[in-house]
Amino acid sequence: MARFSKSLLLFFFVTFLTAALFTVTDAANKPKPKPNRMVNIVLVHGALADGSSWSRVIPHLHAAGHYVVAVQQPLTAIEDDVAKVKAALGTIKSGPIVLVGHSFGGTVITQAAHDNPNVSALVYVAAFAPDQGESVAELGKNYTALPSNQVFVPDSQGQLILPQDLFLKYFAPDVDHKEANIMAAAQGPFDSVRFGFESGPPAWKEHPSYYIVAEDDQIIQPEMQAFLAERIGPKKTVKVHASHALLVSRPKEVADLILDAAKAVAK
Repeated sequence: MARFSKSLLLFFFVTFLTAALFTVTDAANKPKPKPNRMVNIVLVHGALADGSSWSRVIPHLHAAGHYVVAVQQPLTAIEDDVAKVKAALGTIKSGPIVLVGHSFGGTVITQAAHDNPNVSALVYVAAFAPDQGESVAELGKNYTALPSNQVFVPDSQGQLILPQDLFLKYFAPDVDHKEANIMAAAQGPFDSVRFGFESGPPAWKEHPSYYIVAEDDQIIQPEMQAFLAERIGPKKTVKVHASHALLVSRPKEVADLILDAAKAVAK
């Protein structure tokens, strides 16, 4: 009886050991999931903003493992802004680049990414996306002027800004009042000449593009955004009920679209 028990125990031990070895071998032979490929994401703010306007979007992009640069635009002229973005792109030596523009930043990325093979995708966030020879002023003729377009005032240097109360009313009505006041205080004054700037060859005809429309925007007509989104033939269009400050009020939705673009170019 004792001999039988020992034999039974030995049988169970050998069976367990064999099963364990097969399990370990099987696990070792299974292909390991590939880690997400890091993508370079360059963020370009528009007029009445600065690089910090992306502060709520950036953590989502970092969490996905991507390298992020938020360009600080001079806003002195479109040409100056384009040069600044091109310089930022030039510092990235490897890996795909997703170039993102908000508001007037859309005009800038449309120029800066032209004929640049290192840029893999464009993302427009409630942004202008002009065609060749087209200006923002010309685009605006097709739409009813918004009240916000009539209330810009010059600062001490002759650059245009929105008075603080009107900034809260038109630019960031869906942002927490305290935070919106900070944004208004830090807003980037811009040159009036950019409204008449005639765009060069558009990069959206060269690179896959994405667009997010702010349906409650009081700075750029939502109807214009919808038209621009359709015209550029984006791989994906998202519409959100948000103001022009959707970077702050709806950062996850903005980040998700950028991450969609990053995922596509990382393959």
